[in-house]
Amino acid sequence: MLATLDAVPVLDGLIDDVMGSAFGYATKAAVFTPSVDIISKERELVFQLDVPGVKQENLAVTLENRVLTIKGWRKYEAGPNEQQMLLGRSYGEFSLRYTLPESADGEQLAAFLADGVLTLRVPKLAKAQPRKIQIGGGSTQLSR
Repeated sequence: MLATLDAVPVLDGLIDDVMGSAFGYATKAAVFTPSVDIISKERELVFQLDVPGVKQENLAVTLENRVLTIKGWRKYEAGPNEQQMLLGRSYGEFSLRYTLPESADGEQLAAFLADGVLTLRVPKLAKAQPRKIQIGGGSTQLSR
């Protein structure tokens, strides 16, 4: 029963889009939220966001108090002699926030945009490695 109630707005939106496109106009675009993969590797955290059609100047990555914020937007831009009939892709602004673990070195965070994928690499801090202490030998003994 709950699934049926949730489907009503979706079905209503689809009918509006189909009817709107039949009359030569598009209604509303869906909200744009990029798909994200977060991978923890031995020496780094890697964030990969699908942002096809988002220009580099429309993306912002900030880090404050271990909170990583990724913002951006994708806008539909019609040409001078184009009429939008149906917008099947999503457009608009998005904002994602992630709290980095204390093991992440936010000072070394790097971001790259290529082929519609925004990749963020956050190195992990080097852990204090246990080390073996060499015990010296000799004729000197500690006095009591």
